[in-house]
Amino acid sequence: MVLKNNRVRTLCVDLGGSRVKIAVVEDGRVLASEMFAVCATTAETLATVAVKGRELMSRHGGSFAGLAVAAAGIVDEANRRVVICNGKYAGLEDIDLVSWAQREFALDFRIVNDARAALMGELAYGCAKGEADAVIVILGTGVGVSSVSGGHIVRGRHFVHGLLGGHIPVNFDDDRRCTCGGRNCLEAYVGSWALKEMAGDPTYDYRSLEQDYAAGDARAKTLFGTVSRALGAGTLALAHMFDVETVIWSGGVSRFTALIDEAQRLVLENAWTPWGKIRFLKAADPEASVTLGLHALYSGIEF
Repeated sequence: MVLKNNRVRTLCVDLGGSRVKIAVVEDGRVLASEMFAVCATTAETLATVAVKGRELMSRHGGSFAGLAVAAAGIVDEANRRVVICNGKYAGLEDIDLVSWAQREFALDFRIVNDARAALMGELAYGCAKGEADAVIVILGTGVGVSSVSGGHIVRGRHFVHGLLGGHIPVNFDDDRRCTCGGRNCLEAYVGSWALKEMAGDPTYDYRSLEQDYAAGDARAKTLFGTVSRALGAGTLALAHMFDVETVIWSGGVSRFTALIDEAQRLVLENAWTPWGKIRFLKAADPEASVTLGLHALYSGIEF
């Protein structure tokens, strides 16, 4: 995987689960970025992206190769449209984003699923350079997954190959509902929204869990056990399913070292890999994985 044209400048927009990140990227480096909370409606969010994006472009003048957007949904990359996107971006599939990008920015436009973008970023600029067979697990508001096989990112007939990895069932004993409508999905035990539900506290997050677990808090130990077992089981299923040699961790929750170490231990303890041992890599800057992957779309790489 070779960078054919790294000397480009792009405007990159990551439509995250709770925040939107806008960045100006050049030569694989983030020159400037801004974040804001997702607005009440998709139309409001896009309007804010337009204002803040133009401000960033104005402050960092020069020629921009294009605008790249990552969406937490199913994306038809070839036709540059969202197939379906639920939650805070409901209705995004009904918007002509190509026309929107031309109207608001006068730029070429590309769009990709956010997990797939994160994998591209780590393959092109991050911890996974040179990896040919790997799966990325992104831990944040939800659980994002994408895979690369034989050096090529797998997309599938319906654009969803690998992307629904966060919605594989990991527990048949409980009856936890996931945002996808299914029961006992990996995300329903590991997503930050799920942690709040399981803790019974809308303010509880992974930083709270990390601090409480380190302090020996009983509730935190129970939550840690639930999350780590689900993450280990789900990650092992993904490694077996996609026949990968490497698991890549990204997303803010991947900074919780004890949790990642326990999940890795469970994977290795239960893996059936006669070819050898699964390796683990962690994004050096998990918040930048998606942004760099969007930039890579304009760098001439064949993913």
